[in-house]
Amino acid sequence: MKETEKKILLAATKLFSENGYANTSTRKIAEAAGVNELTIFRQFKSKSNLLQAVIRYFAFEGNIIDKIAHEVTGDVKKDISIFTHVYYMFLQNNKKMYLIQVKETDDTSKRFTNTIDYTAFMKDYFKKKKEEGTFIGDPELVATSIVSMIMGIFTLKVYAPEIYHDTDYHDLIDKFIEELTILYTK
Repeated sequence: MKETEKKILLAATKLFSENGYANTSTRKIAEAAGVNELTIFRQFKSKSNLLQAVIRYFAFEGNIIDKIAHEVTGDVKKDISIFTHVYYMFLQNNKKMYLIQVKETDDTSKRFTNTIDYTAFMKDYFKKKKEEGTFIGDPELVATSIVSMIMGIFTLKVYAPEIYHDTDYHDLIDKFIEELTILYTK
């Protein structure tokens, strides 16, 4: 990563966190980074792309793909659990950025790029395991199901916590993992 790009990302992270996405102008980011505002648009093309870069590179735990690549074991049953729990914790630890994406970006903005990358990573993993004969499901369906289930639980916990007031979300996730491994592993 170039030094200028890093300065812009650090300034944007700070300002988005302090003021929110809508209340942070690219002019303010440029001033904080010590660059010309035009440099932001040359590097990122739009404020929305800048937000996605912040999330991808400066999320609380860093890039989710870099994190998960070191934790995957090669055992499909264990890895389904790792994929599921890591994604939930990633959302939990980056709740502020999640809320900015949901509430403050416009309809033309790219959203959830880490999630898109994560889904693609899992899909590739499951394809490889299918070729090895240790996975029998549809790789895209299972990867998308994991993301959908976890994001659904997380979103409802954030916006409608009363739905889970008597339910331990960890129990829901563990049951989901158990069912996936029964259905899709040998």
